[in-house]
Amino acid sequence: MTAAAPVLSDRYRPAFDAFLANRREPETITRARREAFERFEALGWPSRQQEAWRFTDLSALQTLDLQRPADALVEASILPTLDAAAYRLVFINGRFAPGLSKLTPLPERTVIASLGQVLAADPQAVRNPLDPLPGLAQHPIAALNGAFWEDGAFIYLLPGAVLDHPIHIIFHATGGDTAVYPRLVLTLDDGAQATVVVEYRGQGRYLQAPVVELSIDDGAVLDYHQLQEEAPQAFHLGGIKLRQGRNSQTQLHLLSFGGQLARTDLEALLDDEHASCLLNGLTVGRGNQASNFYVRVDHAHPHGSSQQLFKSVLDGKARSVFDGMIHVRPHAQKTDARQNSRNLLLSKQAVAHSNPRLEILADDVKCGHGSSTGFLDPNAEFYLRARGIPVAQARALLVYAFANDNLNQIRLTPLRERLARLLADRLALDSTEEDPTS
Repeated sequence: MTAAAPVLSDRYRPAFDAFLANRREPETITRARREAFERFEALGWPSRQQEAWRFTDLSALQTLDLQRPADALVEASILPTLDAAAYRLVFINGRFAPGLSKLTPLPERTVIASLGQVLAADPQAVRNPLDPLPGLAQHPIAALNGAFWEDGAFIYLLPGAVLDHPIHIIFHATGGDTAVYPRLVLTLDDGAQATVVVEYRGQGRYLQAPVVELSIDDGAVLDYHQLQEEAPQAFHLGGIKLRQGRNSQTQLHLLSFGGQLARTDLEALLDDEHASCLLNGLTVGRGNQASNFYVRVDHAHPHGSSQQLFKSVLDGKARSVFDGMIHVRPHAQKTDARQNSRNLLLSKQAVAHSNPRLEILADDVKCGHGSSTGFLDPNAEFYLRARGIPVAQARALLVYAFANDNLNQIRLTPLRERLARLLADRLALDSTEEDPTS
């Protein structure tokens, strides 16, 4: 237990006891909550003395009351839209908002619903919904989620089900020094296919600490997009656990644009032969923003492939962290795994930390990693300015070209176009901006 743990136990224990006293749910769920809270008490609050949290400063979070948020009404007009035909689930302060959601008509062999409603109807309906996720078992914030979650999204596609339209999930917080703990449990059975877009956003000062569990069975295909666009004073601390079966394919696009501090811990297990995954991450930071990605890909069987491309674009005093591990087990021969971290600094005060790593215990593999950090190419900028393009526009074009590799990986056209507009808005550079290379 860390030194801060007793203080935080005193702080969270009364809130947890009061939270449980107001719950009316099956004993199996209550027991899982108690076990999760006990893990949190044992682990303690993360500290920068711990290697896994060395670059993640949570001190500002301790000034928040982190109270349970009240019910709130949100106008539909402030929520983003994706596709008129998309299935839509909206959660306000962690609670399902049916009036803002659209779940009909659902195709056969498909379940898209509130996780809380599903468990209330049948606690056994969800496959291990509240078990501690193996890759996040030592993650104290994930333990808090397990203790305090109220609702979330539940998606289950039966064998062979193919969705023609995307699933759009919005987790919106209304602020007020509150903490929200959303959940997403997604299972694609054999041969099923789905496209999912998850957005985290809000107003004011708050913490969103989601946990996402993705189970992709044999031959299933998932396109998953996560857009973190939290409010400027907000905190986002999330965990994702991905498990893939034989011949499954996943693309995970992780986009971090908002928040005062954002961190995502991702654990991917390629749990059978010929599983493949693409992990595509893009951070855009400015001011004093901090964005961290901690990624571990575990190749447990032969003939698996994984590709990681994580980029950050940082202005002002923004900071980013990419900490990645590719682990290849002894019998996972013929693995093909690549990891690339690239960082573009638009200011001398911006800082990017990259730590790509390989842990290879098999001898017949193709694995590699690389990392680079630098400023805009002055020759490319000079070339554009020599052709009459103003300095701000020239720099914006170069930034967009840098990020375009990530955007082009996104196959969902409405989202890709929206992200391009968002990037242009975020990175509109004033002509008086200091040139960091001078």
